[in-house]
Amino acid sequence: MRATLQAIMPYELHGTRYYQVVYLPEGGAPQQARLSWDMVDADLQPGEVVEVNAILGIVDGVRRVKAGGGE
Repeated sequence: MRATLQAIMPYELHGTRYYQVVYLPEGGAPQQARLSWDMVDADLQPGEVVEVNAILGIVDGVRRVKAGGGE
């Protein structure tokens, strides 16, 4: 689903980097997910348009939407 990144907060757990991500889906309410470093594109910033991948409601990736609208 396409969304706008609202916040991204890094944290570390047992030596592994994770991110708490808050995003606003198009036409929806804000949602959040906690993901490991390899499931999130590097250097994401609030306000960026992202593609949130989810399987059965569980987010498994947040990727930047490239300029021009393509993925």
